[in-house]
Amino acid sequence: MGGGLSVRWALKHDVILGSRSLEKAIEISKEQESVARGFYQAEMKGSIGGALNCDAALESDVVVVALPCAGIVGVLGQIKKCFRADQTVLSVVVPMEKHKGLFNYVPLATEQIEQYRGLSAAEVIQKIVAPTPVVSAFQTVPAAYLDNVDSIMNIDVLVAGDNPNSIALVSNLITDISNLRPLRVGALANSALIESLTPLLLNVAVLNGLKEPSIRIVPWIPKCFEQQP
Repeated sequence: MGGGLSVRWALKHDVILGSRSLEKAIEISKEQESVARGFYQAEMKGSIGGALNCDAALESDVVVVALPCAGIVGVLGQIKKCFRADQTVLSVVVPMEKHKGLFNYVPLATEQIEQYRGLSAAEVIQKIVAPTPVVSAFQTVPAAYLDNVDSIMNIDVLVAGDNPNSIALVSNLITDISNLRPLRVGALANSALIESLTPLLLNVAVLNGLKEPSIRIVPWIPKCFEQQP
């Protein structure tokens, strides 16, 4: 997710890839920027650079958390001092596990992390980085679509959050990617509903032979509600 988003957003924005290893961050950022410049050519107005996680957070207006779910408490706990109240944190994290070829939604909380029991990944992140507001989005956008910069996506992005300004900011970033439509679904607590759609969609793909299904909300009016001539 992080790689695909960085290439897409580099068309208009300066992107910083964070890592615990500066060498790795710089290496990957050069690879991603090469892909972006090769595709956008002279139209590219942004850039992609690399930095240590804390430096990347300090220098960013929007911090995207695209970590494996098991790593968010450890990594964010180490760099939580690097967040500011005037930033926005965007969570694309999905807590799930694979069992017998299918996927299950499994919230992060365990007996060892009692204070997070029953919370969505986005809510856990909010507790760690508070008072920086967290927005949850992109969980139902297949990474394969984002990674393929040639792909044309006609997908709705469900957005959950408690801070109106942060929701508006993330929604604008979503519309910066062609053919993505942000749709608000309410408070950050609703992130659990969005996150759980990812394993559901993966199971739809596995059980029905579909490739990378996603979400598109369409209007539908039953015939009995249609106006009679």
